[in-house]
Formats: sequence, structure tokens, C-alpha cells
Amino acid sequence: MTSESGAFGLVSVIIPACAAQESIQVAIASLIAQQYGVWEAIIVSDDGTDYLEHLARHGMVDARLRMVSTGRVASGCHRARNAGLVVARGDYVTQLDADDAVTPDRLKCLLPLATSHGAAADNLLAVDAATGTVLRRVLGTTSVMHWLTGADIVDLSAPLVPLVRRDHVLARAQGVEHSEDVIANLQLVARIGRLPVVPQSSYVYRIRADSLCQKPGAEEAFDAAYEAYIDRFEAGDGFGLPAALRQVAKAAFEGKRAMNHRFAAALATGFEGTFQHFARGVAGEELDA
Repeated sequence: MTSESGAFGLVSVIIPACAAQESIQVAIASLIAQQYGVWEAIIVSDDGTDYLEHLARHGMVDARLRMVSTGRVASGCHRARNAGLVVARGDYVTQLDADDAVTPDRLKCLLPLATSHGAAADNLLAVDAATGTVLRRVLGTTSVMHWLTGADIVDLSAPLVPLVRRDHVLARAQGVEHSEDVIANLQLVARIGRLPVVPQSSYVYRIRADSLCQKPGAEEAFDAAYEAYIDRFEAGDGFGLPAALRQVAKAAFEGKRAMNHRFAAALATGFEGTFQHFARGVAGEELDA
């Protein structure tokens, strides 16, 4: 059997959707184009919108599309992801934000690795949603497989989006919205050891001017979240991480908090780009190709 025939089983793709009417068609079209077709998309409405009806009006009807609701409005990605996980039927679980997209070979490429190692990710590509300009590949331009530890995970400028074998899937930490995907990836690496990351960029992270980190007051919200995480790593439950990884994560979030302060200062003095634009400039990076 080929991977296209479903040899690996069902993949559940959880898609939180809040005010996503202008972007979700692109995300869903990229799923429908997958070379591996045995998947279900669980769209989690977090704004009361019937997204199946919305997609149907745009000529997008597919039996693999399902929808549930948080029953709230803008309750947060972590709650939406957990609501989707409750009804997910897949042998593997991954996520797709409603304003992002994936390349047609993503599932086909990652499934063999996720089967063997518990999870796998790709070299996430960040682009400016307004202009299409490539901002960066999270691991840079590379042609080799990477095996990331927890220390590597927290040092990245943008979160990876793994495909996870069902026995390694955990619900998102309650009340953790800012950098919730970083925390989840740390918990994942604590379970599987190292995360295999292919050099290809099959997840397209579209940076929007109205994203969570760009909203008014976002710097203060991130600062408060980082402070709470640092305290939790130091004296709390550490999100269930082993002691050594807690210390690594604590130091990394202290660094993230410092970078957030620098970003806030830059905004206050007239900087007009997103955090990804700022981070690229701090790193002295050229535009990726």
C-alpha cells in the first residue's frame, strides 16, 4: 500500500477559527490538496460562526470536514485546540491555524517519521501575510534532518507544528494562551526525547498585522505570561517537565521576556513591523529565499 491509500491511518487536523472568514478557505484548500488523503479536519468555531456553511458558500464541501464549537467567543487557541482534541478520531493529530497553509506533501512526508519516532515536524516557513514576502525559515536554509531537544525548541523564533502519533498527544495546558504551542512542544519532547524535523518547509506560517502578538497591549500580556511561566518552572509544577528541562525552559523564557521588552521599546520609538520582522532584524538576517 502507498501512503496515499491510508496505510498510516487517519490524521486529525485541528483548526481553531475565530474571525477567520477571510482566511480559512486557503487553509482548507491546502488540506484538500494533500497527497495523503486520509484525514479529518476539525474546525473549532470560537466565534459562533458556522464555518461549514461559510465554506459551502465558497464551493468547498468535503465529507472530511467537521465542525465543533467552543460555545464562546475568542476564548483562545488552547481552548479551541482542546475542544477539537476531544472529538478527534485520528491515529495522528496535528494543527493548522485558520490563516496558515500547508504544502501538498506535508502529511505524506511526516507520517513515516511520526510513526517511527512518535512525532515529526518540518522547517516552518514564516511569510508576511499581506505581501507574501518570505521572512524566514525557522531552522534557516538547510538540507539535513534536525533532531531537536527541549533546549533547541525554546530557542526557536517561531513554534514548530508537529504531527504527533496519538499515544503522545496531550491536551493543551489550561489557561496557557501565549506561547502555548512552545509549552506543548516542550511537553512533547519530554516524552519522545528528540523531535525529528525535516529540512523541507511544508507549513506556511502567515504573519498577520492583527495577530495575537500585534494587538494593542500584546507586549504587556506576553510579559505577564512569561513571568507566570518562569515562576511555574521555578517553583510550580513546571508543566510536568523533568527538572533539567525546567531549568532550560526557565532560562529560555527569561530570554524571550527580554526580547519582548526590546520589541516593546522598538514599537514605542516607531518600529512598524511584526515581531518576526523585528526578530529577523535583531538576528541580522537577510530575507530568506
